[in-house]
Amino acid sequence: MAQPEPETVHRITMPTLGPVAVEIAATAALGRNEAIAALKAIRTREFEALHRHLVDHINETTGLDVVLMIAALTDAIVRALVERAMQRVAAPADWAEHTGIFAVGGYGRGEMNPHSDLDLLMLDVKPGIGWADKAWAELNTMLWDVKFQVGASHRSAPELARISEEDFVTATAIIESRGVHAAQAPGAAMSEVLARFRKRRGKAFLAYKLEELAKRREQAGASLFVMEPNLKSNPGCLRDVQLLRNMAFLACGSRNLFALGELDGISRGDLSGVLATHDHLLELRSLLHFTHGRKQDVFQLPDQVKVAKMLGYADVSRLRAVEHFMKRHYAQVRHVHQVLELAASRLEAKGYLGMRLAPLITTRRKLCDGFAVIAERVYLAEDAFWRQPHAGARLIAMCRAAQQRRARLSVELQRAIAANLQVIDDEARCDPLAVQAFRAIIGDLGCCRQILGDMHAAGLLGAWLPEFGLVDCLMQFDSWHQYTVDEHTILAMGNLDALASGRTPGLPRMTTVFASLRRVDLLSLGLLLHDVGKYMGRGHVARGAMMVEPAARRLGLSRDDEDLVHFLVMQHVALSDASRKRDFRDPAFLKAFAERMGTRERLDYLYCLTWADAKAVGEGVLTGWQEALLGELYDAVCAQLAGHQPGLDLHARLSQALITAGAAPEQAERHLSDLGGTYEHQIPPEEVVRHWRVLSACERDGLGLLHELRDRHVHLTLALPDRHALFSDVAATLSGHGFDIVDLRTWVTLRGKVLYTMRLATIYPGRMNEETLWAKLSADLIAVSSQRIQARTLLEKRRAAVRTAKAADSGFEDHAIKIDSATSARFSIVDVVTKDDVGLLSRLCGSISGHGCEIGYACINTMGDVAVDVFYVSKDGRKLGEDEAEGLRQHMVTSLGLG
Repeated sequence: MAQPEPETVHRITMPTLGPVAVEIAATAALGRNEAIAALKAIRTREFEALHRHLVDHINETTGLDVVLMIAALTDAIVRALVERAMQRVAAPADWAEHTGIFAVGGYGRGEMNPHSDLDLLMLDVKPGIGWADKAWAELNTMLWDVKFQVGASHRSAPELARISEEDFVTATAIIESRGVHAAQAPGAAMSEVLARFRKRRGKAFLAYKLEELAKRREQAGASLFVMEPNLKSNPGCLRDVQLLRNMAFLACGSRNLFALGELDGISRGDLSGVLATHDHLLELRSLLHFTHGRKQDVFQLPDQVKVAKMLGYADVSRLRAVEHFMKRHYAQVRHVHQVLELAASRLEAKGYLGMRLAPLITTRRKLCDGFAVIAERVYLAEDAFWRQPHAGARLIAMCRAAQQRRARLSVELQRAIAANLQVIDDEARCDPLAVQAFRAIIGDLGCCRQILGDMHAAGLLGAWLPEFGLVDCLMQFDSWHQYTVDEHTILAMGNLDALASGRTPGLPRMTTVFASLRRVDLLSLGLLLHDVGKYMGRGHVARGAMMVEPAARRLGLSRDDEDLVHFLVMQHVALSDASRKRDFRDPAFLKAFAERMGTRERLDYLYCLTWADAKAVGEGVLTGWQEALLGELYDAVCAQLAGHQPGLDLHARLSQALITAGAAPEQAERHLSDLGGTYEHQIPPEEVVRHWRVLSACERDGLGLLHELRDRHVHLTLALPDRHALFSDVAATLSGHGFDIVDLRTWVTLRGKVLYTMRLATIYPGRMNEETLWAKLSADLIAVSSQRIQARTLLEKRRAAVRTAKAADSGFEDHAIKIDSATSARFSIVDVVTKDDVGLLSRLCGSISGHGCEIGYACINTMGDVAVDVFYVSKDGRKLGEDEAEGLRQHMVTSLGLG
């Protein structure tokens, strides 16, 4: 049977413009400047009307409706300008038979979002048309005058044919070209160029596009499940749909995406799902362009909140509306990604991407009953497998065999598994063969992430471990988690793989700690379950711990093993919280925390889990500073568990560090005795030198200040003469200079000086090396310390400053102030959780000082739009009594307006 001719003409049914088309056509009678002004006004007016219509009818208007309307309006304006340009250069009456105007790229597909580039090609049938160059220059000028962002080129058909075969970037643009003002001859010339390209370079082009895809994944990240996805370039988004269209044309000869149904395993339903996602993405992208008034492809958290509300999503089952909306979004883009992977696999099997099917078959090896490996991909070998006894248990056993072979589950097999998840029933989940295989999978650290990721993509991991299935595609609406809950967990498993294989040392001493663990399968299980409680929103730790027992029972764990997994889930934030929110060197806290850990073995497991978890939150979230704090906390708790008391050598080491740095022996002794208390146990030797220097400068100049840029933060050591409410004014001054305190420690000397060590974030990262900035900050701190200027005047500077984008409104309303007077021997601990705002820290400190209390230590944390701050406070050198603590709490609630 003869193959049909390839469909080289891109046909799109454009909406009619009605009176607008008449209005545009009427500009032909106007002078150039008047016409340009009129066309620009029409375009602006129609875009505003389209924006209003989309917002008012968002559930009735499709994304395709919007982009096609914009494309149709653009076509009409371009045609009017083409006619004017030809008239301007006195082109011959039959000019349309010699040259044509084509939309290419996204415009060629009809996918014009409000601020998309206008990609145009002027194609001459033959080279050497003199008037065409002049017309092209005139057209370009007018397009820019109308405020299009133009990406354009002018070629002859022979030139375009040659360039496209050499330059696949050009080929990418013209493959989806569409005539905007093109008569028969230019249209035929373009069709001939594309037919020739498809015949001669089609396979090479597809291989190039898949290589380009791999590079894009490497640069932008291969995860589908980032919290702020790029609607254009992220996996499963618009560029992937475009690639599927390229495949349809080059492999199947059709402009219709449904032509890919010719490939084995791709159904019409699959392709309908791709088109539905495509429409969804186009709608989101148009909304972003309209809302921001510019090109905007990253779907940021604030926009997600707005769109979810616009689409009618509501808070249900303790999950926010935006979380329900994004769960659907991730499921849709995952579908596109899977169809693209399947299409690429099928094309490879047909020989489009290199090795043909016959040579591939020669690599076939049996993996286990029912499954075979071809080119390190596992495929189903028996269609009847799903009807055979114990299919569910054998499926899990197959995954273990694939892991041992270091083979991936093919996308074809993943889809077959997804269609037959009924074999994973209660009987299969308790089958000894399956249980043994799964425990072996999670115990084989070094190669877990790959097989677990494939199982999750097929829906198998969630079916086998239903607790994990509850967090499938579940977003975590905050600005520090960069991935969905399930993706975060799979990435965390990858971190354990890297630790086990020696690709990373982890935290201090972690290589040795990890090697000492007896049951890494229990560590893996704890990590897989650590966030499953998030399926119902906040309060996930206790909820997740309750979900350990049924999983442990199905997996045949002993009571001791179950207790360890329960401990890991219940305590999985304990080390992170203690390092960030507590003075963990305080003897009373350290004693209580060590009792909470119970044994050194449990601490070792938790130390490894904490690092894998925190490292998977997002790129750069776990800083070197935080890693060092976790290492210090681990060492301190180990020493406490071992009953070790710091020896006299600690005092000697600190004293020697000061003497080496230039202090006289008596100066070193005076410095250490001046700070007293637990100071010697709270700082490493390298820090004591900085403290001595700033305190010496403060004695001499009224201010001591040292700063260092490290881990994308400013590490500041500061000393000032003490006075009441000083820290409130220091916080306001720093805020006025564009700094936010991330964490802080403070001491008061016997000679009346206050020593601060802080880690700061800044809204002016490019200015951190400017000496004038630090000179002005120093001068203002001296003036505020001596009360010659009011700190609140400096704070007003910050309110008016150009700042980074405000964090998305999480809808947080659970404001809380709690005071604990039991944990520390010397301080009462004030925990504050409230919405963040400029100047909040200064107001918090002012409220504490206004109640007659002093701040001895503070941990300042900002999580999205929520401030999570901790203050160690005292009154008259002692911690607060019960009535005093409640009085301070009520005072803070009232003064901060949290009642």
